[in-house]
Formats: sequence, C-alpha cells, structure tokens
Amino acid sequence: MNRYSLILLDIDGTLLDSRNEISPNTKRLLTRLDKKGVPVVLTSARAPGETEPVAQQAGVHAPAICYNGGLILDENRSILEDAGIPRADALAFKAFAAAQFPDICVSGYVYDIWVVDNPEDERVRRLAELNRKEPFQGALSSALRMTNHVHKLLCLGSPRRIQELRARTETEFPMLDSTPSSTASLEILRKGVSKYTAMETIQRYYGIGAEQIVAIGDYYVDIETLRTAGLGIAMGNAPESVKNAAHRVTATHDEDGVYIALKSLRLQSPCGSKAGT
Repeated sequence: MNRYSLILLDIDGTLLDSRNEISPNTKRLLTRLDKKGVPVVLTSARAPGETEPVAQQAGVHAPAICYNGGLILDENRSILEDAGIPRADALAFKAFAAAQFPDICVSGYVYDIWVVDNPEDERVRRLAELNRKEPFQGALSSALRMTNHVHKLLCLGSPRRIQELRARTETEFPMLDSTPSSTASLEILRKGVSKYTAMETIQRYYGIGAEQIVAIGDYYVDIETLRTAGLGIAMGNAPESVKNAAHRVTATHDEDGVYIALKSLRLQSPCGSKAGT
C-alpha cells in the first residue's frame, strides 16, 4: 500500500456538507492527522477570512490555498504566493461586464476585503450568509489605490448568462482564466493561476513529490489536482467529468465522503514520522 504525506482538501462540496458543517468523524480524523504531522492543506476559492474558520473547525494548522491559488498562506498565515489580476486588467473586465452583462453582479476580492457595488443585492446577501463574510461597498478602482492587483473577480448571474460571459471572457480577455464555481457563478483569476500551480508551490514548500499527495475535490476546478496527485479522490456529488479525472470516487459530502476516503490510507508526515490513521 502506498504511503502519502500531505492532503490537499477542497472545502465547499467536499469537506463541508450541505449544511456547511464538518462531520464529527471527519473532524476527529483530521485533527488526529494534524497532531501527527500530516499537513491537511485546505484549498478553496474562498478568501482567507472565510477559510480560517473552517481550518479551526477542522482542527488543522497547515498552509491554506485561497482564491484557487491566487493567495497561498503558510501555517503561520504569512504569504507564500501572491498572484492576482493586474489592476488594469481587473478594471477593464469590470467595465466590460458592466456594459455587456449589466444583469450580472461582478465583485472583487483584494486580500481579505470583498468589494461590491451593492451589498443589498440578493445574490451578494446569500453568499455573505453562506460564507459568513460581510462585503465592503465601494468602487473596485478605489480599493485598488492601495494595491496593484485583485486576487479574484466573482461573477454572479443566471446559468445562461454566466455561460455567455465565460465564452466572451475566453475570447476577449486571454490574460484571464474563467472557471465556474457553480452553474450561477464564475471565478475570474489571472491566467496560469490554479489549484494545480498552488499544489506545485506546496510541493516545493514541503520538499515532496506529487506522488506523496492525496487530493480530494468535487468540481471542475479540482480536475488538474485530482489527475496529477499521487491519489486523486472525487466526491460522490461531483460531476461525472470530475469523477472520471480521479483515481477513486468516494461517498458524497453528506455521507462522510472525506472520512471514508482517508480512514484506511497510510499517511506519514513529510519529515518521515509515521502518522497512520
């Protein structure tokens, strides 16, 4: 049986169930692995302030991958990687979307600040309640006076219009990557930033190979890591193409899928001490 040294774990739809909670079995297992030196690296499109409460709930103290790789923090929450959309590109996209897709809500994330045009927009309020993060009302251009990049642009709208925006983005903004995080939302990142590039940063940080990593996820943004990790595990609630990219498929996020996937694996810390489950 193979031994693995690090877990790359998606949050929404994977670690968290449909009630936005971590199952007791999963929490106990992750806490035990953390204490034995196995890094459990949470990876998400979320901002740092949305990721940290999940890490605390899970009892893990490893690096965290935020904005799908746009911002990577070490276990002490110092920055390992900071790769945002350049100011000019972010503002050009925002202006384009406002003119061509006025029905789509486009907001920006700068470090741990979520900047929105209208905090009372129903779509914004739903997301704020889900992620327990309050937005800041203001112009994105004003927020960018203090920094030269945006970590993520988030587009919220109907599934049809989101698909149309994605197609236009791919042709008119080749310097950006667009990835759906649901049928009604689109994540815009700098070209070349992904969970896969974040996994490479984590590999360098710990001095390990991809074959020592277990990656678990549930959506299209996870496909590259599921394919290239030593063991890629798709959730039972993942789309078929995501399942097809993985080495294994576990139960759904409402059926203890993460616990079932990890409980029988042989895991040891990157520095060599055994951390079996």
